[in-house]
Amino acid sequence: MLAHGIFGWGETENRQNQMKDYFYGVQRFLATEYGTRPDFRLVMVAPAVPRAESVAARGAKLKEAIEEALQGRPHDVRAHILAHSMGGLDARWVILQEGMADKIASLTTIATPHRGTTLGDLAYDELPIILPAGEFLQKLDKTRRWIWRRLPFTHAASSDQLEFYHQLLHGFDSTEDQLGKALYALSLTGAAEFNRRYAQAERAVWERTNNRVAYFAYGGVMQPSQTPLLKPSHDIISLFGTEAEKKERNDGAVSVWSSRYPWDDAGRDYVKTVPFDHFMQINWRIPDRRPSEQMSDDLKTVYREIMEAIIRVQRAQ
Repeated sequence: MLAHGIFGWGETENRQNQMKDYFYGVQRFLATEYGTRPDFRLVMVAPAVPRAESVAARGAKLKEAIEEALQGRPHDVRAHILAHSMGGLDARWVILQEGMADKIASLTTIATPHRGTTLGDLAYDELPIILPAGEFLQKLDKTRRWIWRRLPFTHAASSDQLEFYHQLLHGFDSTEDQLGKALYALSLTGAAEFNRRYAQAERAVWERTNNRVAYFAYGGVMQPSQTPLLKPSHDIISLFGTEAEKKERNDGAVSVWSSRYPWDDAGRDYVKTVPFDHFMQINWRIPDRRPSEQMSDDLKTVYREIMEAIIRVQRAQ
């Protein structure tokens, strides 16, 4: 089960002239590498959840998708969730719902703000101007191709920004209330509230011996040559984030500190920090000059490691 982040999309959505898959090229890669193995049956589902909503609202849709995917399968078949960014919060909520921990074998999160992010606080505080700005950018996106044909900045920063908004805001129709709930969940305050509310329940799941849920977490660190559009947000966290955020680097959206599960200060469930910004972790490149959805060898290695851990959990059941 692939769980997308805020503003993300599922595999059933019509995305003409955009990236079809949120996990861009990852599904094809995993299908090629693991789809024909005789010792492991790979079935991937990438459901759509609300692009901007509360964790509970998004999680409810993810829960429905998991239950539907398991319907008709043997009782001992359990799902594995691979989640990016906010998708990891949705998945944590799902696992705590009645009976769901028995249906989920593992959760792997990539750059999920388990402890929140200063960017979430800033965005939530500026909510009254963010939604109108997004509506304006959507309108601007509709004229993007007209602009590109007539103005000589196809490879300039302005063009790259339009491409970014085109991918992320296409079809976005959330209300101010919905967007506010999503941004609050990503804020330091909202994440702390979520973690306090579910600490006891998550501890009980984590300590289970029967039908144990395996937890894995990855964080990311932005490299100088990566997505230029994330450089300002990277610097905001580095300069104005909390001491905990500034102590460890970030991927342009989420710090390594926040990528750890809230119960995991010791790092037992934290696998590693990968050298990719928040977009490149799911094989996005903006601007993207590639002729196809090809993945770098280093990123392939990360997803191979994730899959091998999932297979080990599967064999241990």
